[in-house]
Amino acid sequence: MKDSYYFQHDSNARNDPKIKALIKKYGMEGYGRFWVIIEMMRESSNYKLDDRPYIWNALAEYMHVSVEDVKGFLKDCVNEFDLLIQEDGFIYSQSLLTRMNKLDEIRAKRKYAAECRWSEDE
Repeated sequence: MKDSYYFQHDSNARNDPKIKALIKKYGMEGYGRFWVIIEMMRESSNYKLDDRPYIWNALAEYMHVSVEDVKGFLKDCVNEFDLLIQEDGFIYSQSLLTRMNKLDEIRAKRKYAAECRWSEDE
């Protein structure tokens, strides 16, 4: 099944006090950086990023900044803005995990219902 990499997010996310603090410090560029990170998490099979140098390098390339800038930005997203969590070798967004787990549950229920329907027809 093709995954369109859909994920739900609040249309007024820019008004969240944590996001407003991020924008105050980093400007709209920071807002864009944040969404690059979230999109990469969404594309990951576990909705988390490995806290590893190759991820920092990939983020630096996407954001057109240095690896040191990425590390500082991630540190602020974790410690200053409470937007991301960095633990057990991963960086992730609890909000994204919650949303994606709900979507995965819905998909699993739909798949099960379809399988039951097909098995009844046989």
